[in-house]
This record gives sequence, structure tokens and C-alpha cells, in this order.
Amino acid sequence: MDSGIKPGDATGPRRRRLSFALVLTPLLLGNVVMLALCMGGFYVLSATRAYVGGESQWSKARAQAIDELRAYAASADPARLHAFERAMQVPLGDHQARLAMDEPQLDWQRASEGFARGRNAPEDVPGMIRLYRWAGSSRLMAPAVQAWRQGDGLIAELQALAGVLQQTLNEDPVARPQRLAQTLAALDQLALKLLEQELSFSAELGKASRATLQVLSATVALTALLLTLSAYAMQRSGLKRQGRYEAALEAANHRWSLAAEVDGLGVFEWQKHSDRVYLDARACAVYGLPINPNSPDGLEVPRSRVRALVDSSHTPGLQAALDAAVSDSGTLRQRFRIRPESSPDGELRHVEVTGAMLRGQPGAGEQRMVGVIKDITQQLQQEQLALDKQAAERSAAARMEFLSRLSHELRTPLNAVLGFSELMLMESNGEALSDKQRHRIQLIADSGRHLLSLVNDVLDISSIDAGRFSISCQPTLLAPALQAALELAAPEQQAYGVTMELQPLPPGLAVHADALRLGQVLANLLSNACKYNRPQGLVRVQAERLAEQVHISVQDQGAGLTAAEQAQLFQPFKRLDSGAHRPGTGLGLSIARLLAQQMGGDIKVESQPGQGSRFSLILQASESSERK
Repeated sequence: MDSGIKPGDATGPRRRRLSFALVLTPLLLGNVVMLALCMGGFYVLSATRAYVGGESQWSKARAQAIDELRAYAASADPARLHAFERAMQVPLGDHQARLAMDEPQLDWQRASEGFARGRNAPEDVPGMIRLYRWAGSSRLMAPAVQAWRQGDGLIAELQALAGVLQQTLNEDPVARPQRLAQTLAALDQLALKLLEQELSFSAELGKASRATLQVLSATVALTALLLTLSAYAMQRSGLKRQGRYEAALEAANHRWSLAAEVDGLGVFEWQKHSDRVYLDARACAVYGLPINPNSPDGLEVPRSRVRALVDSSHTPGLQAALDAAVSDSGTLRQRFRIRPESSPDGELRHVEVTGAMLRGQPGAGEQRMVGVIKDITQQLQQEQLALDKQAAERSAAARMEFLSRLSHELRTPLNAVLGFSELMLMESNGEALSDKQRHRIQLIADSGRHLLSLVNDVLDISSIDAGRFSISCQPTLLAPALQAALELAAPEQQAYGVTMELQPLPPGLAVHADALRLGQVLANLLSNACKYNRPQGLVRVQAERLAEQVHISVQDQGAGLTAAEQAQLFQPFKRLDSGAHRPGTGLGLSIARLLAQQMGGDIKVESQPGQGSRFSLILQASESSERK
């Protein structure tokens, strides 16, 4: 079947767009950069040419001014003096423009007026101003600008010399010839200086022009080279990127295939116009459809054949979701049950289908849905198991809450029973109780204390289980805790006639524990070692540090425990048959182990029938505050 999913259809336009962009982008960028460089270079060269033309006007005006000043000296004709002043307008205008351009804040109008007085073409003035502002202080233009400044100084001297000449012509005719000769000699010297300065300015301006041309030529050549290399690099990078994209697409398809195979996802495609469904091999396996050996990758079947496998109770919901996907949402996500075709009488499967409508070209009218289908039978079973576990945990929590409340309610009447039984055991009004009465009241008191002990143990277990039990661990010396526990177990030691043997402890041995709860755990272990020992037996207590842990062992010489009894030993309310005749609630060891675990440790047991038992309390070692 032609599924209509062709890699070329998806990647072809993108590849063409990418190739077109790879070719067009460097070309446009290179053209823009080269156009900008050429226009900028032409602009700079035009401004440089304008300065050359301005220098020519300055030279002509300077020569004319000197000639007119000499003619004025010879004839004393005021018209010659006016001609001199008109010629001086050119260098003075350039001087005005330079001063305006040297200001930190450019006075554009003043600079333009100065260049206009200097007989520069109006269309050249903006370029001259911008070139001076951009490059006037650069290494290329600085020598020419310095020559300009010196020329302006000589022009000022020429202006001053004209004033001296005017005064000389107005003096006494007797002294005039000598003074006039001196003035003309000074004029000749100044004319030579102006000529030299003019030649210097022209030479520096020529150097700047040639250097500018060289810089522009080198810049254009370098830019062309860089653009060529950049275009090559971009083309190569683009081709590599395109190769990586195609490799990534192939890798993504491979990963999808692996993920689909691992997760059991099957792919389907429904062609609306033909109402036929294409199923790949995994989707066929979900529906239990046989694979055609001639087409092992998938199977094309009528949609009615697939719909017939859906559980009838789920058919309306599935059809409604499909109609909504076709008309409105465009997406389908539905769970339903099917009966696989390969096992029509077999167990129903739960499946989940996810699909999306793909619209064809505008006006083509083609509609198809592509999606995945997955067998979620095991997933639903696991979810149900999780729900059952949560229900069991809630039930256990409710049970512990009930026990806690019940225990609190029982303590009040128990305290009354114990109090009144103690009062009745005392002689009242001088009348002594008979032995029979005292025995019965003693039974009431003993039973009440036993029941109160049971209530307290239940409270401890419920508090630990609910996380409301207070534990404050800190470095705790082991020797005082063991001594206190031995004193608490002294009544059981005397009652059962056993001997306590405490092995010497390492100096300063300390554990990370709550001192009160540590004593409670040790007292419980010692009490049990006394109760379950043989008559006149021995209880050996020893402690040693192993790496970062401290092992505190309590060993008795009792009957020992089988493997089955050890497995039930720490269960609440579980009393072994071998100790059923001994007093106790069946909660002591459970509480002791919970307390040890709350302190970051545990209780282990080693025992064999007929060889006694060894209970080991394992806690984290610590440095005591005294040793610190």
C-alpha cells in the first residue's frame, strides 16, 4: 500500500529552500559589502579630489594677493589694495572652515560658508567636511592638516604685512623709501615661505591621496577575498548542516523504530476517501491479524474488519471520538477493548489509540489519519495493583489510627482499675484482707498492669509508624547506657536466676543515638535474654567497634530459635510457641527494632535450636562530646 508518507515529500522543499538560501545569502551579502566599499571609496576619493581643487584655488589666490600687494606698494593705488583683499578671501575662507571643523561640536554652516569663500564647489563641500571630521586626525591626513595650519599662519603674517605697507605709504616721503624697501624685502621672504608651504601641503595631500587609494584598493581586495572565503565556508557549512540534518532525520527515524519496537507501538494510517486502514507489523500483532508473507511490513484491510474486533460496549465511544477528530479537533486519543482476531474466544485486550488528521493540499479533498496504537493491558493491570496498594496503605493507616485512639481511651479506665486495686491491697480501717481476697485483687492488679503495658506498646508502635515518635540522635557514651539498662533488667535477672556478664568496653566508645531510646532497646534485649534463658543460665554482653559501626551483642543460653521462628520474630503481636508461657505482649522486639531503625541502625539475630540466641544492636559509631 502507498501510505503517502514519503521522506522526499517532507524534506524535498526544505532541502530546496536550504540550497537556494545557501547560494543566495553569500551572493547578496557580498554584493552589499562590495557596493558599500565602492561607494565609500568613491566618496573618499571625491572628497580628496575636492581638497586638491581647493588647494589649487588657494595657490592662485595666494599668488594674486602677493602680486596685488606689490603693485599697491609701487603705485599706492587703493584699487590694488582692494584687489589684494579680494584675493585674500580664498585662504581666509579656508581658514574659517578649518577652525569650524576643529571645534568639538561641528558648526556645519560656518564651515560651509568658509569653503564657499574659498571658491570650492558647493557639491564638494559636504564631502570635504565629512572627510576632515572622519580622518583629519588620522595618520594619513594629519601631515596635510598640519601644513594647512602652518599656511594659515603665513597668511596671517601676509595680512599683517599689508597693514604695515599701508602705514608706510602714509608716512613722511623722506623716510618712506627705506621703510618701503624693508617691507618689500619682508614680502619677498614671506612669498617664498608661502610657496614652500604650498608645495609642502600639495606633497602631503598627494601622499594622503595615494595612501587612501592604496588603503581602499587593499580593503576592496581583502574584502573580496574574505567574501569569497566566507561564501566558500558558508557553502561548505551549509552542505555539512544539510548532511547533518539528513543524518539526524535518519537517526530520529531509527530511534523511533527502536522506541516503537520496545514500547510495542504500532503505526496505522486511515485513508478517509477509501475507508481502508493500513497497519504495520506491530499494529497487526496488537489486533491479532495475520501478516501476508509477500508484505511483511504491514497489512491493508477495510476499516469494517478492524471495527469488528472492538468490544461492542466501546464501539459508540470510539466512533464518536473518531467523528470529532475528523470534523473538529483533528486529534484522536481513546482507550477501548478489543478481541484479537487470532483468538476470538480469548481474553479481551485493552488498547490505546492516538492519531491526528492530516489535511491534503487545498482543494484536493484528501483526508487521512496517522497515529499509533498500543496494547495497554499490562499497564492497566499495574495501575490497578498500584491502586490496590494505596488502598491497603490507607487501610493500614486507618487501622493504626484506630489502635492509637483505642489505646488512649483504654488508659483512663486502666489507671482507675490499677489505682483502686492498689488501695484495696492496703489495709483499710484496721481490717486485713484474707489471703483469698488479696490473691484475687493481686490478679486484678497484675492483669491491669499487663494490659497497660500492652496499651503503651501499641501506642509506641502506632506513633513510630505515623512518624510522630520523637528521636533526637547525638553522640552518646555506651557505658552509662548499658549500666542503666542492666539496672532496669535486674528484676528479671533475679526472678529467673541468671547471671549477667558484661565484657570490658573500649574506652570512650560512643554511638550516634537517642540516649533514652537506646536504654529502652538495651533493656528490652537484656530482659528477653533473662526470660528466655535456661535456669541459672548466663547472659553475656559485649560491644565492639567495626569500621564505622558499633555492634552491641546480647547472648543467652536458652533453647534457641529455628529459621521459621526467626522469620516471625519481629512481627507485632506474634508470640512464638516456645515462649507462650512467659509474660509479655509480643511487641517488645518489634518496638526495639523500630527504634533502632529510627536511630539509623538495626537489630540482627543469630540462633540455632539448642545453642541459645545472639541479638546484635548495630548503630553508627560516633565521637563522644567528652572525648572532643
